[in-house]
Amino acid sequence: MFGALGVTAVIAVIAVSACSQTTPPADEPSDDQTTTSKPTKDGGSGNNGGQIPTTPGKDASADSGVCKTTPPTNRCGLVPQCGCGTNETCDVTNPQTGATSCLTAGNMTLGRPCSQSGQCVQGLACVFGACRPYCESPTSKCTAPGTDFCMSIADKGSPNPDLAVCSITCDPRMPQAVCGQNTCIWFPKEYIPAKFTDCNAPGPGVQYDLCNSVYDCGPGLACVMHPTQGQECERWCRLGQVGDCGIGLTCKDAFGSDAPTIDGIKLGVCQD
Repeated sequence: MFGALGVTAVIAVIAVSACSQTTPPADEPSDDQTTTSKPTKDGGSGNNGGQIPTTPGKDASADSGVCKTTPPTNRCGLVPQCGCGTNETCDVTNPQTGATSCLTAGNMTLGRPCSQSGQCVQGLACVFGACRPYCESPTSKCTAPGTDFCMSIADKGSPNPDLAVCSITCDPRMPQAVCGQNTCIWFPKEYIPAKFTDCNAPGPGVQYDLCNSVYDCGPGLACVMHPTQGQECERWCRLGQVGDCGIGLTCKDAFGSDAPTIDGIKLGVCQD
């Protein structure tokens, strides 16, 4: 439904770079077309595909007997997914009106790059450049396998003010394991007190390129402040582990108490 990002955080708001964002078209899209955006975390969503062998959001009508449809059109339900066929996903297909429709599902799994929701497997929508499920309680924990934090992605005045999607659990050092060609970004302060990772479209920056935000760097890189070089893209590494950084570089703690921990090991960045 939505493209790269425009998201309103209930607790904190950040601005995202537009590299992987998809700005909704000026002309109102038809109900059978999806457009999705990446979290600007300031309102909106977008179109843009993860390696988890599950299909979150299967039709809930079989369990409850009643489909909780999404207004204003009430064509089908976003959370839980219901009202659509076996290989279809309910998604917001017209952000201007909030209309929902059933879309034929694709084959891109959780976290994988996408440009429209029809590319994602059943139950997942394309938001922030990655396939992910909707959730209904912003700032709470998501329950779908491989997900973490429920992020609000709509302004209060929008047709669907309660829209929210799940962040995706991934390893910033090895984003390809879950995110495919997307990158894995660490968000330590955007939704205080929550700290979480998420698959997003990668930025253009390579190692040592200057950067302004977490969205500027490519897979496996973090945008951090170097003591002498300024803010630049630097490689993620495991603190205390040998071999992550190479000759002349050391894994240094750049985040302190805000650093991500993967499999019990705190992450840092490679610096000279």
